[in-house]
Amino acid sequence: MVVVRRLQEDEFKACFAEPMQDVTTTAEAAVDIWPYVESLDLDEIGLPYLNDVHYVYRDAPRRFDHVLIGTGRFNTFLVIVVDLSKSLVFGHFLLDLNEEYAVNGGHLRSV
Repeated sequence: MVVVRRLQEDEFKACFAEPMQDVTTTAEAAVDIWPYVESLDLDEIGLPYLNDVHYVYRDAPRRFDHVLIGTGRFNTFLVIVVDLSKSLVFGHFLLDLNEEYAVNGGHLRSV
């Protein structure tokens, strides 16, 4: 049985250390994330479906990989955070770029 952990925003942000490096084309999987992903309840998360991995970013001290999986929602990614030192999935976070960057239909909205 896979234990899933939805990260709170502060926990998710604590996994960042600038500069984040795009390692999409060079990263080797520290752990197979798919059993974790398959155990998620998409209805509970509010997602219609998932697609493939779009990006992988690594934080500066090389502690965490952020694996961004496309979803059925525009500009929204399911981020699987992998703890590289323990070779395990630390948790997941739903990253809505529309909300994060005040984007609506490709245009910045006034906040």
